Amino acid sequence: MKVLYKALFISSLVLAGCSDDVDIYEPNPLVDIDNQFETKEVWSTDIGDGNDDITVKNSPVYAYDKIFVADGSGAVAAVNPEDGEIIWRNELDVAIGGGPAVASNLVAVGTQDGELIVLSADDGALKWRKPLTSEVISSPAIGEGHVVVRTVDGKVTAFDASSGDEKWVYDQSIPALTLRGVSSPVIVGGGVISGFSNGKLAVFLLANGRVAWEKTITAPVGSSEIQKLVDVDVKPLVAGNTIFVASYNGNLANIQAQNGEVIWQRELSTFQELTLSELMLLVTHENSHVSGVDRSNGIILWTQKDLYRRQLTAPVSLGDYIAVGDFEGYIHWLSRRDGTLVSREHIDSSGFGGTPIVVDDKLILLSHSGTLYAVKKT
Repeated sequence: MKVLYKALFISSLVLAGCSDDVDIYEPNPLVDIDNQFETKEVWSTDIGDGNDDITVKNSPVYAYDKIFVADGSGAVAAVNPEDGEIIWRNELDVAIGGGPAVASNLVAVGTQDGELIVLSADDGALKWRKPLTSEVISSPAIGEGHVVVRTVDGKVTAFDASSGDEKWVYDQSIPALTLRGVSSPVIVGGGVISGFSNGKLAVFLLANGRVAWEKTITAPVGSSEIQKLVDVDVKPLVAGNTIFVASYNGNLANIQAQNGEVIWQRELSTFQELTLSELMLLVTHENSHVSGVDRSNGIILWTQKDLYRRQLTAPVSLGDYIAVGDFEGYIHWLSRRDGTLVSREHIDSSGFGGTPIVVDDKLILLSHSGTLYAVKKT
């Protein structure tokens, strides 16, 4: 299996027939804007030393009145959301590629060495750790007495949450060439939902790993391996009895959770997580355009194009605004109404990769250098 690093692959493509000096995938320079408000740093906390692999996008999680975060260098921590003080930290001394997942009073992370590690959410103490068949670069899932993890070789593995005993393994064949990314599984209603590098979404029975149904989100087309890239790397977004999902070089879709029937589907390429904001679905395209999509029918309501190729994070909604981070460490604020850029602030020169979260009125982001930030608009 050959793997393409998303940021490097996308930024290196040059339009055929253009001058060697012209790269149409060069990130847009920052446009001039008059900030409608400022972004104030409330606190910052060093979690670890970060990770040179910018395709690793560990995202903070808010649970049990704490912020849980995993740094690529191996540190897992629980942080006080009010002042950034570390409540506990466990130095695992192994590169963390996925997580944390937090539920059932457990914290789960996956490593780039191919290991699943589960800690206590109370104090960070080790509960159990198990070897896997390949590296992990997406968050595991915890729920209904299980911990489920995806590995880059196409396997989905379920473990007993208490004992760490392996319950079942599903092995999905994957294409010869894939993006370096993996869909995080979701546990809900006795099932496990996961996307795959062959453009498919599948639902498994949590009890035994049998396939309940699978659906092709995007079928590979074209004459070259690159044209056939259709990875479903986004975490399936469950809303009621439907699932929102998208693929690279393919489609954004809303699907019935019970049987995989398509409610609506439209062309849209992304590998970033999807976000719901009331009646709108927020999407960062693979080229870093940002769109607001009508969740009921898939119609694009607006698209912000000024941040082209700035390697944006997934968007997150905070009141009347939408925030995204970029590869240079800027936070960009957009109007939720029409996507207009309304404010910008530089925070960390190493840049942001994981999906931000909102805790009360604060935006929480983890930088590539391993610093956790809480900011708010003023």
